[in-house]
Amino acid sequence: MIKVGLILGIAGACRTDELVNLTVDDIEDVGSSLIVKIPNTKTKIPRIFVVTDVGNMLELFRKYLSLRPSPRQA
Repeated sequence: MIKVGLILGIAGACRTDELVNLTVDDIEDVGSSLIVKIPNTKTKIPRIFVVTDVGNMLELFRKYLSLRPSPRQA
């Protein structure tokens, strides 16, 4: 979890509160990259950034995502 947070924080130049409020739904896996949407920013202007596959960053994210519990259906 820490590695994924670090990757997203550095790649998107995110503030601490932006990382804390980030959900899995804000991240879209498009195969060769991740599209990350930050809806709530300090400046009130939503941001979008892309994390490309450098090293094993996407592999770490996918591994983290597979370890998270799946959301319950109501």
